[in-house]
Parts: sequence; C-alpha cells; structure tokens
Amino acid sequence: MEERYHTATITVYDRDASYQKVQELLHKHAANISLRVGYPMEEESVAIIFLILKMTTDQLGALSGQLGQLKSVSIKTTTLDIL
Repeated sequence: MEERYHTATITVYDRDASYQKVQELLHKHAANISLRVGYPMEEESVAIIFLILKMTTDQLGALSGQLGQLKSVSIKTTTLDIL
C-alpha cells in the first residue's frame, strides 16, 4: 500500500486526563509526521493539534482509532489528493 499525505485535527477536551496519552501515541508515529502545530487553550483545559502526515491509509486508521478511543479526545482526518 502506498503512502499518501493526510491531515488530522485532534481536539483534546480535558488536557489533564488525556494529553500525555496523546503525546505518547504521536511520539510513536513521529517518523510519519511532516508538520505538527499545537494550540493549547489552558484556561479551558483544551488543546488543538493539527498534523500533516505521510503514511498509508492503514496506518492512519490505526492511529486515528487509537486516538479516538481516548477519553476526551476527538480526531478528524482527511486524505489529500497529492502524492
């Protein structure tokens, strides 16, 4: 399966409960992350992370599935039409 570019927007609604687990999962996939931008909103205990990833759709599904199972975490992904 070929690698493609994808975007992912991760919203962490309770930083105290889930942020460390999100960081661990992203660290495991660091080789596939082309860009990472985070916006912590400390007053609301929320964080938004935007990623550009280069990986197969199977890898993307595995990562988004693991993140989506975490309490207080939402993820939205898009596959780009470029190679």
